Amino acid sequence: MARLRGGGGRDVRLLVQGDSLGPGMERMLLAAWGLALRGHEVRWLGRNAPRAAASPEARLVRDHHEPDRRGADIVIGSDRALGAAALSGWRAGAHGMVAALDPARRKAWSPLERWCWSSLDSRAMVEETARDLASAPASALEPERLESWSPEAPPEAPEIAHPDVDRLERACERSLARRRGEGLSPAVFLDRDGTLVVEKGYLADPDDIELIPGVPEALYALRQAGYPIEVISNQSGVGRGLFPLSSVHRAMGRLRNLLRPYGVEIDAVHFCPHLPDSGCGCRKPGIELLERAARDLRLSLRQSVMIGDKLLDIRTGHRARALSILVRTGYGRDEERSLGGAGIEARPDHAFDDLAAAVSWILARERVGRWE
Repeated sequence: MARLRGGGGRDVRLLVQGDSLGPGMERMLLAAWGLALRGHEVRWLGRNAPRAAASPEARLVRDHHEPDRRGADIVIGSDRALGAAALSGWRAGAHGMVAALDPARRKAWSPLERWCWSSLDSRAMVEETARDLASAPASALEPERLESWSPEAPPEAPEIAHPDVDRLERACERSLARRRGEGLSPAVFLDRDGTLVVEKGYLADPDDIELIPGVPEALYALRQAGYPIEVISNQSGVGRGLFPLSSVHRAMGRLRNLLRPYGVEIDAVHFCPHLPDSGCGCRKPGIELLERAARDLRLSLRQSVMIGDKLLDIRTGHRARALSILVRTGYGRDEERSLGGAGIEARPDHAFDDLAAAVSWILARERVGRWE
């Protein structure tokens, strides 16, 4: 999730106003629980917390007390109790609000409800079929503040891989990205396996996630310097039938939880689950995932850097017109030896022994956009 640039290593915190998620708001309730299953820090205030089996990756705390000032970045609720959601957000020092919304009810909002909505950087989650109604003049919701739920029916119980969780996750990221202002920011895009964690083949078990030495400290230094951190990963094991999509999300949640004690929060995670020959644009060296992250988080690809242990990571960065760095962890040393027959697109701009060395080089420059 995004963080205020220059704020320095602070966790992103999500506050769910459970009292606003009564009957009829199950979609938001389940999606919010899904964020906790993905390793996001979620504090549940009040009632209606879903009852589900505990998960080692889940980061949900139930609390019947209002959080202290600066206790959250985003409040999640609904327009059934918009005032309660906004009040909890104000008390927690939240910048934004993501609320499930009924466009028909929006027409009858009181002046106080409209003020509560506008007092935070608010975004609305609506049914796909109601999106046009929500942006109609009578509702007067700006299109850029509208997010739609997935076309799939909501699950009966919290489900880590359900598309609704993706939609809510992206909505929170977009809301947080607005804190950086209107300008585009440089970012650091990172491969996962072999770059951040020890390469173990088709890694699907969260318990197999093992950080490469020096990675937490390097990422913390990037966070302190104000650079958003995006993980971009190919996970073709899903397409090959080796493990389900839920395993990837659990492993990514484990990565978040291992980094959090070091003061590191990943701004966004994007991965491609397709087979290499699927022809999709999201599998590296395709740049669809980088472009999506750039749109959501207001990033400048030209001023950014892509770091990975494979030449396909290098090609990805170059195709996005970003700087490309090869690290010699994972497959990096073997990949470097094969550079003699590689084309210009696959040649890294720089190569370093590990992420720590690469980050030290990055931070020696005045900003990511000034490379020599």
